[in-house]
Order: sequence, then structure tokens, then C-alpha cells
Amino acid sequence: MGFADEVEIALDEVVAAMPDGGEARTGQRSMARAVADTAARGGHLVVQAGTGTGKTLAYLLAAAMSGRKTIVATYTKALQDQMVEFDLPMVARHIRSSTDRDFSFAVVKGWGNYLCLERIDEIRSSKRQGQLDGMVEHASGDEVDRVLAWAEDTSTGDRADLDFDPAPSTWSAVSTSSQECLGASDCPFAESCFPLKARRHAAGADVTVANHALYAIDLAIGGFALGEHDLVVLDEAHQVEESFTEAFGFRLTGGRLRWLANLALRVLGRDDRVEKVRELGDRLVADMRSHGCARVHTGEAAALNETLELAETRIEALLNAATGAGDGEGELARRRKRLVNSGRSLLEDVQTARLHLSGPSSLDHLAWIEMEDMRQPILKVAPVAIGPLLEENLWARRPAILASATIPMNLVDRLGLTGFDPGTEDFGSPFDYEQQTLLYCASDLPSPNSDRDAWMAGALDELEALIVAAGGRTLALFTSHEALGLARGHLVDRLDVPLLVQGERPPKALLEEFTAKEESCLLATRKFWQGIDVPGPSLTLVVVNRLPFPSPNEYLVKKWSELADPMGWWKVELPIGATRLAQAAGRLVRKATDQGVVAVLDPRLAESSYKRELLDALPPMAKTTNREEAERFLRHLRDR
Repeated sequence: MGFADEVEIALDEVVAAMPDGGEARTGQRSMARAVADTAARGGHLVVQAGTGTGKTLAYLLAAAMSGRKTIVATYTKALQDQMVEFDLPMVARHIRSSTDRDFSFAVVKGWGNYLCLERIDEIRSSKRQGQLDGMVEHASGDEVDRVLAWAEDTSTGDRADLDFDPAPSTWSAVSTSSQECLGASDCPFAESCFPLKARRHAAGADVTVANHALYAIDLAIGGFALGEHDLVVLDEAHQVEESFTEAFGFRLTGGRLRWLANLALRVLGRDDRVEKVRELGDRLVADMRSHGCARVHTGEAAALNETLELAETRIEALLNAATGAGDGEGELARRRKRLVNSGRSLLEDVQTARLHLSGPSSLDHLAWIEMEDMRQPILKVAPVAIGPLLEENLWARRPAILASATIPMNLVDRLGLTGFDPGTEDFGSPFDYEQQTLLYCASDLPSPNSDRDAWMAGALDELEALIVAAGGRTLALFTSHEALGLARGHLVDRLDVPLLVQGERPPKALLEEFTAKEESCLLATRKFWQGIDVPGPSLTLVVVNRLPFPSPNEYLVKKWSELADPMGWWKVELPIGATRLAQAAGRLVRKATDQGVVAVLDPRLAESSYKRELLDALPPMAKTTNREEAERFLRHLRDR
């Protein structure tokens, strides 16, 4: 009996042992065998496994049984939660009961996701002395107090375990980055450090779960974040290019300069060199606001370059002052080391940004400015193409499984996998979409490109009517925060069902309430377009307000489109839009008994010259442009 046969038998046993019983699906068995073969032989495998295939359990079981140290990287936290709470415990129970060996798994997140106990100690010390810690001056005092109380009891220090969503300024005051960290040899809290504990646990685990960004960083720094491993699974593989590209880059903000000045103030006191760095924080923000949210072209970067050149000089002066002041002891020594670590990291990014804005490497990297939380500008720098980086740091070093419900047609080429001859499989979906679902396109609306205001007014009326017909039970997905806000304003006083809105509570809490309250509606943006699993009657209507093509401010995608000319939009942006639409539609049917409507409030799905490419990316649903037909379908589901 071969290894793939053993995995298939084990899969049948695991599925049969589930609380609701059942049997492994054909596609799930085939996928488990394919992953088992790849894990045993080596090489790479790209798998498209439609919704309902059970792909997560298929690859987790095959990887676990292979005995290979495995890292699974996903784009969404929701999928990580599903693995850790459901799939991996099932795999562990099976392996422990059927073999003589133990099996363990762990979750690791980026350093800044965890509470820093050294920072907590400093804040408490300042409060005992009746002083305001300079590092929390811009944070909410109430939120800091809530975090301090939580710190007494938390076993994980993981921000996701908080019962509220703290403001960025609050969390930055109580956490630290890997660059700022004192290190295990110097930190008095190293033994109980939350991110170090997570990494120590992961080092001994058979399977470690991480996100795309952390795995990309691990590749970039030579494996020091996640450690040695023999196999990687990249789930939600359709997001790899975007998420890895940003992770391979870096960001500069005025806040980083002000933060460094705050650190320096606590070491050097009122020093002119400290204030000069703080002043540059405001100057950088002003330069970025003056430039506006856009790509930064070399010829337009004079003001930014001048500020960055000045930042380089002033940060170096600050570091010289800090290192020339001696080592010291205790808390002051720790503060000095954090200052030096942070300053060196920031200095390196400033120098690299200058190089990419004005030097020859500007051809290989893209720089752009965007807004964070609609308020603070960020200068981002990232490589234009990640294929060569992945070829050297990943594909040539270990076997990889790339899996998604929707694999873009050009994924293998764009990720630099072509020369490695990966296996490719498409296992479809076990669901009967033509009988279970209906795709409705609001074709009577004006195009959002021709008359945006008229389209928006009509789309809001359509949304309201469909929600009423469904009796709630709706996940409404929007391509912008502006559209989300308009929908909330339109619906809040018109519906008599619970209305849940992204941003008003932590995502996990929103999903739990949406699942529990059958008649509720959830309004959300792209954060909820994938990785969301709400089976059963709580979700019978998925609404997509607009075709999710890349927006003008997705500068990396626009650059890729330019480089793919001629026909760049068709080769790059259309596949991305089709993939996003398919991911949104995939939220509807999560098990064989689910039924419902996917409503797209954009007439271009029915009328455009590219409608066939969009429809081909979707499951084979029954289709209509008649709203009354969609409403009848929803009322039938509501009243049964």
C-alpha cells in the first residue's frame, strides 16, 4: 500500500468520526492523494478546489502524515481560526489514536500582534510615579487601562483575544516590533515573552500556521522568523502575489519618526537632536500630503528626497548620541537598546527609500503614497515582481502546495513557478449550484462608470428590497468604505432586522453574532470577501455592490498592468476582478444543503464585452436579471 492510499483511508476515518458523520468527497480524496504524492516525491502542486471540496482537511492530513515539518500560510485570519479550532484538532486525534507518535500544531503571528511585557512594565512604572509615559501620550487612557487589566490574565498576549478593537495608537504603545525588541539576552521578561513563547512552541510543532505576510518576511530574512521546515502550503493562493509583494517591501510614516523621538526623549532627555527628529515626522507627513495619494515618480520626488536625506543625517546624529552615552544599567539601558534597534531599522528604510526613489533600482521597485485609516499618509516601497525572489528563496528550496477555491489563470507564470514544472489539478466542487443557487444581476441599473450617483441610488434600493425578501440573512460586500457607509446610512432606519457593520466591532465578534442571529445582516468590505465560513440558514443572500476590479489606488496592480501591455487590463486586472468576484460568491454555499442568491448590483456583469470571463470564474449557477424572480427565490427560503 502506497502513502497516498494510507492518506485516503485516514481521510475516510477522520470524516466518519466527525460529529455529524459523513464520508469524504471525491474531490477531497483526490486532493489528499495529490498532496500526499507531492509531499512524498517533492516538487510543487497548484490545486484549485471548489467550495465544499474540503481542501483544508485534505492537505492538512496529508502533510501531517508525511512527517514533514510543515508551515501553512493563509491570507485571512478566519481560515487560520478554522484550522486551529476544528481541522487540526481532528487531524491530531486521528494521528494520536492510529499511530505511536504524537502530533502538535501551533499558530505564529507577526511580532506586533502580541503584547510586550517590557512595555507594560514601563507604563505601570510611570503610572505608579504619577507620570504620563511619553509613549502613550497619543493613546486612549481608557483603552490602555483595559489592556493593562487584560495583561494580568491573558495566556497568549494576542491582540485577537482582546474583547475590543484598540486604536492603532493604543496598541502601538503596548506592543513592539521585532526591530525594536530588546532580544532574549537583554529583556528581563524574555522567559514569559508572548511572541517568543509562540515561536518556541512552533519550533517543536509538526504543523505551524502563519499568515502570508509573516511567511514572506521569513523568506526574506532567511528563515529566522519561523524556522526550518520541509514543506509549505500556501492556501488562498490567489492572494500570494499581492500579499507577498507588500511584505517584501516596507513603509515609512511620520509616526515612525515621532515614535523614535519619543524613545530618544526617555534616554537623552530634552536634547535638540531629539526635537529635530520629531520635527521631521511632521515634515514628512506634510510632504506626503502635498504629493497626494499616488505613485511617487523619480522626477516628482524632490521634496520627499530632501526630507529623507535630512532624516538620514538626523537619525545618524541621534544614534551617535545614544551610543555615546554609555551602556548604563537597568531600565535606562533597556530604553537605550530599544532606541538603537529602532533607529537602525528606521535608518535602513530611509536609506533604501532614497535609493529606490532616485536611483537605478527605482526601475525594480514601486513607491507610492496612500492613507492609513483615511488620516495618516504612508510611503510604501515594494518590488515590482516577486517571481525571482520566490524562485531563489522558496521554489528551489522545498516542496510547495498552492491551493485556492479560485486559481487565477496566470498564477503560475506571475509567481515564477513556470520553470519548476508544477503539477496542476482542478477538483471542482461537490455542490449542485444550478439547483441550490441563483445568480441575479441588476441589469436595469445604470453603469457605475457612466452615472455613479444614479447607480448608487438604485443599488441601495435594490439592496434594501433584496434584504427584505430574504428576511435578513444577508452578507453585503462593498468595494469601498464610502459605499459601505452610504449603505449603512440608507438601511439603518429602514430595516427591522439586526444590522452589523464592519468597523463597529472586532471581525470575529461580528461573524459570531451574524452566525448566531439568523435574521441579521452584515455589511463589510474586502476584509470579509474570503475566508468567511457561515453555513446554514444565517446566510441566504450575498450581495456584491460593484464588480471588484482593482481600484485606481491599487498602484502595484496598475504597474503590473502597465508592464503587461499590450492588453494589460485584460491580462492582469480582469483576472484579478474575476477572482475576487468568485471569492465573494463562494461565501454563499458552504455545505450541500445551503441555498441562496448571489446578487451583483452592477449591470456590467450582464452587458460588458468581458462578461464571459467573469461568468466563467463563477460556479455554474442558474442566472436571472429579473429582480422579482430573485425575490421569490429568497422569500421561498425565508418562509419554508
